[in-house]
Amino acid sequence: MGVDWTALEEAIRVTALRHAAEVIAGHPDQDFYAIALHGVSTEESESIGMPLLALNSVQALERDRLSESREQLVERGEDTDEPADYEDRPDAEGEGGLEPEAVTLEADSMVITETDDEDEESFDDESADGEDLDEVLASLEADLEEDDAESFYSDKWEPSDWHWSSIDLCEDPAATLWSEAMTKQAAREGWEPTVKRYYHTLVAVARSLREELNERTKADLVVYVADEEHAEKLLQLCLTDKQLSTYFPQLSSLPEGA
Repeated sequence: MGVDWTALEEAIRVTALRHAAEVIAGHPDQDFYAIALHGVSTEESESIGMPLLALNSVQALERDRLSESREQLVERGEDTDEPADYEDRPDAEGEGGLEPEAVTLEADSMVITETDDEDEESFDDESADGEDLDEVLASLEADLEEDDAESFYSDKWEPSDWHWSSIDLCEDPAATLWSEAMTKQAAREGWEPTVKRYYHTLVAVARSLREELNERTKADLVVYVADEEHAEKLLQLCLTDKQLSTYFPQLSSLPEGA
């Protein structure tokens, strides 16, 4: 006997809805922006597991980024209370301490060595129109880091990095029974078609959760199935066209499943 996919979808949907609603209701001061089903591998293994539920809010993201940034400063020997010698750029706050250390340019001049004729050329940081080179570079760096912080491959959209990241949806023995059923079907019909059917089930759950929970959140709720290997395809399947163009515009112009 094969997997009852309809029953599995309903079981995951009901449990995920209950857990997510409880977290959202329990934190009325939080603006939840994303929910994800994750932790299911598409690579062939001994068994197919049940997904984990993850949620995150704007406030939790900012708090976790700030906390990680402070930890990075402590590890580097910086005093977070008296950062007199630390250049606190506007774009540095909340970036999780993952950006490379800033390279400070000489305030007065910079020397460039030409490798061909070994002539030395000096120039001032002030450009011909009076614009400071440090300010230009800092602005470019801020724009790049802001883009990185919002990209799909940043901590903003990585469920394993979220504040609520690993909520079990099925306890034993139910989880074991579903896992065994899918694993046996994969042995009979092949791993790839079984996992593909499973992911279609999870996508249906994600769409349903968005419809049922979006009205309970202040921010537009993005609900998706997270998988590193098929991330872009799954986003296109789970999100609305408006969400794709708003949060991941680079994907909105691609054919679905490309």
